[in-house]
Amino acid sequence: MSENLHDLLESDDPVALRRIEKALISGDERNETVDAVISALIWRRCTAGQHGVLGAILNRECAARISVLADHLEKVGATDAAKAMRDLRQEIPLEDEQIRSGIIDWIDVNPKIVSHAATLDDGVDDIAPEVWSFMQVRQDNLPDPEIPDKRQGLFGALFG
Repeated sequence: MSENLHDLLESDDPVALRRIEKALISGDERNETVDAVISALIWRRCTAGQHGVLGAILNRECAARISVLADHLEKVGATDAAKAMRDLRQEIPLEDEQIRSGIIDWIDVNPKIVSHAATLDDGVDDIAPEVWSFMQVRQDNLPDPEIPDKRQGLFGALFG
């Protein structure tokens, strides 16, 4: 059973954020609100792993948004994450275009950035509540795509 985004936003707790991200990315409706939500959800996913804040420049999806990422995080209310992103970006003396292309080789040669990013992790909590609140307040600016159930395909039909 699928639900629409606006139905999900009736809940007080953030749910299905990865599926919401996929639905918004695959949708045709784009505006500043949608772009900010997508950036924040991508940043959240890329930084949730073992690399933390460093994941924002290691993951190609996140790095592709390097020029707008801090502004989008600020827009959704994730000010600590935006500050960490600006701080990390300031430590990298490369142009946005170079970062978008991937900088793993640069990181290998400049290992101090890894320890600097690790210090930034401590000041950044999960941004899910901020993104969720932002979406709830701005439902009128968001499309209402169908958010598919977690289980899809044959196994979803058998076990769902």
